[in-house]
Amino acid sequence: MRATGSERAYTMKLQSRLVIGFLIATCLTAAVASVVGITMINKSTLDEVQRKVQQDINTAKLVYRHNLERLEYQLQFIALRSPIHDAITSGNLEPLEDLRVLIRSGTFVTPGHMELDMLTLVDTNGKVIYRAANPHAKGDVILWDSVVRTCLKERKPASSAIIMPYDVILAQNPKLAERVKIGIVKTEKSVEIKEKVLTDGMVLRAAYPIIDRRGRLLGALVGGVLLNRDYSIVDTIKETVYRAERYRGRDMGFATIFLGGVRISTNVMTRENERAVGTIVSKEVYDQVIGQGKDWIGRAFVVNDWYISSYTPIWDIDNRIIGMLYTGILEAKYRDMMMRTVLIFLGVTAVGMVIAFFFSFRLGQSIIRRIRVLNRATEAIASGDLDYQLPPGSSSGFDMLDQAFNNMARSLKDRDDRLQKAFQRITITERLASLGQMAAGVAHEINNPLGGILLYSNLVLEEMDPGDPSRQNLEKIIYQTERCKKIVQNLLDFARTPSGDMTRLSINEVVLTSLNLVKDQSIFHGIEVKTDLAEGLPLVMGDLSRLEEVFLNLFINATDAMGGKGTLTISSRLSSTGAVKVSIRDTGKGIDKAYLPHIFEPFFTTKDPGQGTGLGLSITYGIIQKHGGFIDVVSEPGRGTTFTITLPPAGNPSTENTTTSREECSIG
Repeated sequence: MRATGSERAYTMKLQSRLVIGFLIATCLTAAVASVVGITMINKSTLDEVQRKVQQDINTAKLVYRHNLERLEYQLQFIALRSPIHDAITSGNLEPLEDLRVLIRSGTFVTPGHMELDMLTLVDTNGKVIYRAANPHAKGDVILWDSVVRTCLKERKPASSAIIMPYDVILAQNPKLAERVKIGIVKTEKSVEIKEKVLTDGMVLRAAYPIIDRRGRLLGALVGGVLLNRDYSIVDTIKETVYRAERYRGRDMGFATIFLGGVRISTNVMTRENERAVGTIVSKEVYDQVIGQGKDWIGRAFVVNDWYISSYTPIWDIDNRIIGMLYTGILEAKYRDMMMRTVLIFLGVTAVGMVIAFFFSFRLGQSIIRRIRVLNRATEAIASGDLDYQLPPGSSSGFDMLDQAFNNMARSLKDRDDRLQKAFQRITITERLASLGQMAAGVAHEINNPLGGILLYSNLVLEEMDPGDPSRQNLEKIIYQTERCKKIVQNLLDFARTPSGDMTRLSINEVVLTSLNLVKDQSIFHGIEVKTDLAEGLPLVMGDLSRLEEVFLNLFINATDAMGGKGTLTISSRLSSTGAVKVSIRDTGKGIDKAYLPHIFEPFFTTKDPGQGTGLGLSITYGIIQKHGGFIDVVSEPGRGTTFTITLPPAGNPSTENTTTSREECSIG
């Protein structure tokens, strides 16, 4: 029986109504999902960035405190190793002239070790006995300095940042005149400051009490570093937290030290590509941080761009706010990331709507029988159950609609996966910041006690008779303690570029020394070690302890890969370009090809949970790179792995590094 015209019209009308109704429902669901999704994306991005910025400012504070403690321990070392006691008691200041070498001279260049701008010896009344940077200026009383006053009163070391007037700084060190004065530059939204030139200086100040063997206070040794145009702290923070990351030709992050509301040390750059020293903070930030003593986190316009920023007050020893510490991340990267994520979300939603419209039109009559099923499916998808799948339909051709709806669900699931991948960069950045914070914390918590052990061990060694049988044991303690300090320092070196003690080394001797340190351990008992070291290799410029760390790490990784049984072959040779090559080959299980591109990435590991940090090869890569060299890996699953290290010979580094780079381009 054929359907009448009225029946066909009714059917078409009902189908249209169903299609329109379905489209309305789909559009409403998509709209609600889009609003909720975009809101969640914005909130998640903002939360992640704010957590990142908070971690960044915490790392910055640790670096700042580390420099204060470093200054304090340096004064302690000077006080214990210099003839200060004799100079105070005898009045003969001539031996103190040797202290003048500790004062840096000329234009500031970031040093490999802390150099002082001020070094002063005072008696118990705060009267200046000797100034290393200005020997002729003495006799004045500096009890106006709260750090000195606290040290003499409490008979213990004291340190803090303080503000010094221009004339006081010149009395301490006349060569600081050019660094102190900073022209004030007003910027958009900056707080109002009447002065045109900043003449005060912020100084990291520390004092160490001089106490004789009877426990009598003789005076104090006072040191200081002027922070005006001293970029060591801010550059260390930048290298630790942000490394060399750039976005669209701009650095991702910056750090700044403020005196009041004026930048005195910063790596924020102006449009003229100069450090923005002398620029002023915004009034909103100034009122909250300087005025109220509260941290400020949010979106801020810094010199010439928008940054997700964090400001924290700097307090002096008398609990007065004298400045601010700042870290900031370029907003553009996260803004673009958020927009891309939103577009992906909306695109996937639109595709799903198109698919739903097509199949709803084709199977309008079947939707009547399946409307409840579809309603439940829609609610499930809207609630976030992206794994939901429609059950198979019984009517002819309805399988296509079911498949389309299920494809939409899978598309939304794919969108969700893409969202997670989009936020992986934020997660990686957060983990690197945590590493910088951990490294700074380790340096604070462990290096300081080790430094005390070294200090007093050396003092005991100096007083020990050369024939004392305990002398050899004490020398071993000193050597092993120094190794511990260097090992702990390696964590900080991963997030911050160190200078190192670069000397001419025989790479074969470094390899053999490293091998001797581990070959007698139990993990090597089932390992056959073969060496094929070429004679007459040129010397390389390197840090002995860091290179030993590289080879120790590769040796231990090789034994792990072989499961305590196999052959370890170590060879060295001279390449055709004159570079020195060292190869470490094992007969272990090898590395899967899918893992090879990632083995030098931080936190990447194929070991079981709890068996490795994923930092060993990343640190190894960084050490070799800082030596001007390269590390390459070739592996075949089931047959073993070969790591090849290439280092330039000592001599003309620029020429040799270029040659090595050309050679290795064909390997990687």
